[in-house]
Amino acid sequence: MHIRLAALLLALFALSSSGVWAVCPGDAGEPLPVPERLGALEEELARFAHECGSDAGYLAYRGAVLNALGRHAQAALLLEQALLLDPQRAGAQIDYAEALAALGDNASAAALLRDVAQRPDVPAPLRPQLARRLSAIDALQRRDALAAMSAQTGARAWTTDGWQGTGTLALKLGRDSNLNSAPARDALTLTLPGGDAVLLLADRFRPRAGAAARLEASSQWIRPLEGGAALQLYGDARLRDSPAASDTRYQQAQAGGAWSQPVGQPNGEGYATFGTSASQLRYGGAELYRALRLSAGRDWRVTLPAGDCRPSAGVEVESRRYPTAAELEGRFLGLSAGVACNFGVDRLVLAARGGQDAPQADRPGGDQRQIDLRLVWSRPLGSGRLGADLLWYQQQDAGAYSPLLDNGATRRLKRATLYLEYSYPIAPGWALLRSLESLAQRSPM
Repeated sequence: MHIRLAALLLALFALSSSGVWAVCPGDAGEPLPVPERLGALEEELARFAHECGSDAGYLAYRGAVLNALGRHAQAALLLEQALLLDPQRAGAQIDYAEALAALGDNASAAALLRDVAQRPDVPAPLRPQLARRLSAIDALQRRDALAAMSAQTGARAWTTDGWQGTGTLALKLGRDSNLNSAPARDALTLTLPGGDAVLLLADRFRPRAGAAARLEASSQWIRPLEGGAALQLYGDARLRDSPAASDTRYQQAQAGGAWSQPVGQPNGEGYATFGTSASQLRYGGAELYRALRLSAGRDWRVTLPAGDCRPSAGVEVESRRYPTAAELEGRFLGLSAGVACNFGVDRLVLAARGGQDAPQADRPGGDQRQIDLRLVWSRPLGSGRLGADLLWYQQQDAGAYSPLLDNGATRRLKRATLYLEYSYPIAPGWALLRSLESLAQRSPM
């Protein structure tokens, strides 16, 4: 979330000034100009980059200007350098927290604001504002850890009536080598009493490639409550269309909410979270899948020499419905565990989930044991941000899937998905994206 702390910055800018700006601008406590002047000021400051590149005041001031222009990745680099030269600059700490929060690094942003709040020279009237910002960022951080979500970039922030939110809208154009998610094999072997029968797959069941457009939208809203608790609402939707294969068009949507309560002191050792969500998938104009999930979890805050981490554990139950194939419906019960860490500018999330899907009726294969592992990593790179998301999934049936397939063997399915994305900001709230997605699925049948 992009946290705007202009009022705090004006009050704290003079706490740690260390000189005059006769040589390098920034050390005289200059306030930021009106938005219309920011671009011209950045051009002027850029001319001092060579002679003032090791001056903490200059680096902090230029970082604040870049933040105001929405160029958060560049701002983070300069502000980090300023704090390495002068770690006591409270204004630079708050600006750095703002940049990191805008880049999705909520844990590091919270740690910086927590350090500022503990300083004895912070005016008492400003402490409640810092506490509210901490509560809002902590709520985002807890959701990231529990949901194992990667940090989002290019998000636009809003604040209204106690609610604070972010939203993203992305249009992606590219080529898909398997629009219809068809098997790589071109034939199906049936095990019959008189011997095996090999059936060739029709063309419509084979992989089809073509250009595709994908529209993605997401939003998160958080309302800090008394005592450090928070109410969270979120939603996301994806739509894909291809002119070469209109029957492969799909729409996917999810929405949910969660309530978090601190365990121990407010903003202290960890949080308990209870949530619910609903999801739906439509493909080719028909509803294929819908689900309702309930979850409960607990996380902890752990400080390591290399950074801050939040390990978590939880339990969830999910009802799964398939309107076009009722025999596949089931109820999933599972456990989850994970950890979200921030090591400098790097963010790393590891998550694991395992459980059993029990069928509602006589389903082929019976009970299913399911395990998935996820790794999410992101960091600033150049003027943008690079992110990776790796997901591994395995499903094992308890019984034979069908006597006609591989002599009634037990079905085992493995899937691996890799997603890479580079986001380059071009204007406040706007970014260019370059992404690559690869999916591989294996099954003996």
